[in-house]
Amino acid sequence: MFKSKGLWILFCISIFMFGITENIKGAEVQNNKMEAEGFSQSGLLFDANRNTYTKCESEGNITLSNSEGIYGIYIEFDCLPQEWTLTNPETGKSVTCGTYSFLHEYVDVKALFEIIPTQLVLTFAADTTMADIYMFSDENIPEWVQIWHPPCEKADLLLISTHSDDEQLFFAGILPYYAGERGLQVQVAYSVQHFEVNGSRNHQRPHEQLDGLWTVGVRNYPVMSDFPDLYAESKDRNVAFKQAESAFASAGISYDDFISYITGCLRRFKPLVVVSHDLNGEYGHGAHVFTASALTEAITFASDETKYTDSVQKYGTWNVEKLYLHLYEENQIEMNYDIPLEHFGGKTAFEVSQDGFGCHKSQHWTWFYKWMYGTSDNPIKKAKDIPNYSPCKFGLYYTSVGNDVNGGDFFENVKSYEERHLEELKAEQERLEQERLEQERLEQERLEQERLEKECYEQERLEQERLEKERIQKENTKRLIIAGIAVVLIVGAVIVLRKNKRGKNG
Repeated sequence: MFKSKGLWILFCISIFMFGITENIKGAEVQNNKMEAEGFSQSGLLFDANRNTYTKCESEGNITLSNSEGIYGIYIEFDCLPQEWTLTNPETGKSVTCGTYSFLHEYVDVKALFEIIPTQLVLTFAADTTMADIYMFSDENIPEWVQIWHPPCEKADLLLISTHSDDEQLFFAGILPYYAGERGLQVQVAYSVQHFEVNGSRNHQRPHEQLDGLWTVGVRNYPVMSDFPDLYAESKDRNVAFKQAESAFASAGISYDDFISYITGCLRRFKPLVVVSHDLNGEYGHGAHVFTASALTEAITFASDETKYTDSVQKYGTWNVEKLYLHLYEENQIEMNYDIPLEHFGGKTAFEVSQDGFGCHKSQHWTWFYKWMYGTSDNPIKKAKDIPNYSPCKFGLYYTSVGNDVNGGDFFENVKSYEERHLEELKAEQERLEQERLEQERLEQERLEQERLEKECYEQERLEQERLEKERIQKENTKRLIIAGIAVVLIVGAVIVLRKNKRGKNG
């Protein structure tokens, strides 16, 4: 029943032998206990059912207890949360969570508190709406738990999708291949949001959106505008554009707002490669047309510091290296998403995208379902088998690195940030190695110079010693000669004196 030994999923506590109330405080399963205060129907927090949710009108508190310790917690909110507080009553330490407003948020309790507490208190602001909360007593976190990274600071690839599920349909294969198989930094940005539809709260699509992205290997949390999902359709691109313009204008949103939002995305995520919709809106969807058209203008504005200055102040300007548009006929390439991927156990990128679209159950009534899967009599097993709006065909709308020659890869002529970083590290290592070798050379030269100087000094010393010896020898020789002469003279003088003496005596 449990997905791992240490997994404790707390079940619905709304049914008791003595009836059901809206003010149920909590439930206990074996050595686990959850209690909630301030939520209108607290039992719905623990029923592991996203279709049920509850809201705290004022501040809400949830107390979690587990005698084996709480390693992590996972919350599925029903709408984007404000920051909330996690407190360890045993130490009194509190930590602020929810900084990124993730709809699905995992908290590594052990990492935050550096211990594994047996009790935690979660405090939420008024109006927080939540579907489910889970806690885990060891590090074997189930695969279905989504541990999201923040949005990219520098994205190798930015996929701009109008709706949640477009990224699994018209861009099928892209995310499994580039985010999963190649492990690039991939950011998904949506030009409309799905939390509200025609003024009514949508409780399914935002969850399906995250489930689908997680399934295909995306790990950086997606972003979306505040623009509503408004429908317009025409096979005539100009008509579709005008219909979309009129629909969004009725909601107080202009085409310029789209350009501003997309320009901000380009500046914020600093993508090397951008991919987005067909200029004709695939099947003529006006919002797709709006998105693609706005992007073609944003690609130029993003590098202009005089345009949309709010995002310039936040993120600076940016120059994209390549922009691909779906089905664009110029500089067209064809992607192969029917090759098995090691990262997904041999499934192809298209098959993984089929799994991703499988998460969008609320959209399976549409014609997209047959477009993606075919029928029982004629199932679609390969991306290349899709006859209309092929997810494999893209055209290079803009490039600052030259046109593609080989095709089949958005990153032809483009190196990822990781590759650039490795090259920079390599260049730095080579520079340091050159510096080291130069230092060694200089040190060797210094030592050689010292050796030569010592040899020269030694030679000079020996020469001085030789000259000194010669000088002493000459002086000694001179003294000997002088002494010899003196002796001769003295002897001669003695002889003369003796002769003279004899002469006088004789």
